[in-house]
Amino acid sequence: MTIGNYWPYATTLYDYINRAMPLTAPGSLSPDEVYGLVAFLLWKNEIVPESAVMDARSLPRVVMPARDRFVPDDRKGGPEIR
Repeated sequence: MTIGNYWPYATTLYDYINRAMPLTAPGSLSPDEVYGLVAFLLWKNEIVPESAVMDARSLPRVVMPARDRFVPDDRKGGPEIR
């Protein structure tokens, strides 16, 4: 799955799921449902153990495998870049 290879932070996964799921009613999941889904996906990607409990304290501590592969964008912007 791309979660382990693409997402640099587990909190971004929470934000995406919280805003976009389920497809037929985006944003309707409770925080506990979102944390549960995030924990399941992280477990399926072998990032956390099956027994991991995700919440507001534990989720930011998850170190994603691709975290060090991202390069900060330090461009200043402006018409010459666009």
